[in-house]
Amino acid sequence: MKPIKLIMSAFGPYAGEMPAIEFTEFEEKGLFLISGDTGAGKTTIFDAICYALYGKTSGSYRDTKNLRSEYAKDSVKSYVDFWFSHQGKTYHIYREPSYERINRNGKVTEEKEKVIFYYPDGTTAEGIRNVDGSKDEQGVVRELLHVDEKQFKQIAMIAQGEFWDLLNAKTEERTKILRTIFQTGGYNSIEYRLKDRMDAGYKQKVNAENSIIQYFTDAEAAPESELSERLSDLQQKAGKTGNAWNLDDITGIMKEVIESDKALLGTSGSDLEGAEKALEESKKKYALAETNNSFLKKLEDLKAKELELKGRKEEIDETEALLTLQKLATR
Repeated sequence: MKPIKLIMSAFGPYAGEMPAIEFTEFEEKGLFLISGDTGAGKTTIFDAICYALYGKTSGSYRDTKNLRSEYAKDSVKSYVDFWFSHQGKTYHIYREPSYERINRNGKVTEEKEKVIFYYPDGTTAEGIRNVDGSKDEQGVVRELLHVDEKQFKQIAMIAQGEFWDLLNAKTEERTKILRTIFQTGGYNSIEYRLKDRMDAGYKQKVNAENSIIQYFTDAEAAPESELSERLSDLQQKAGKTGNAWNLDDITGIMKEVIESDKALLGTSGSDLEGAEKALEESKKKYALAETNNSFLKKLEDLKAKELELKGRKEEIDETEALLTLQKLATR
């Protein structure tokens, strides 16, 4: 966007309609300075441009409630008329601020804010809602320039009062002013969020290191292995430092311990297989011995029974003879 012409009337310190400011006269210079005594109305020029486009003034220390000049006569209208070019096309916007004045009957009447936006083809958009937009709608100016009033102030102008404060402020205050001027609150928010993420990441790192050290110090190598002493030394160092700074050494020795355990497991597996076979043979022999012992026990019981019966044979014979005599006597 390039300014072309600005007209102000009963605006700020200017009581009447001011001569048009033709910005095209300065195009060849590229850069120009607006200078004058304090209170001469330099900042009013920037206020007028920003107000014409967005309905707001250029600085954070001024509002739109009292834009009409206190020196203006009741018959003089307050307005700003601004022409500008954008992408090779010329646009024109006219805006009157809201203000109170005394009418011909001596009564106070309120002039409401008016705004008209002129397109290059002569068509217009009128009314604050159409030109300035709302929360849900951009409005014609923002749709055309693709920036809002805050962004416009960041890239187009810095108000004089804020710059004076910036030059005389202490470091901490200057930082706050710069943040206000360039609207860097969003970056602060990003900074805080990044810091929160960094703190969370650091906490996760510490927790992970504590977990690694805990499991590492619980590891053991075979006492007869040469790894046992090396593992013990590294465990003591990790415990003293409280962090896994030597992660390569830790993973390296743990791989060696695992390989050593695998070798021992292979040997133990062979021994276990042999032991299992011997156990099976022993079980078979034990079962056979149990069966034989059972047979022997039964044999011993039968022999004892036989001896008992042999010992009672004489008694049985006598009883049998007596029974025979009794049978004969009863005939």
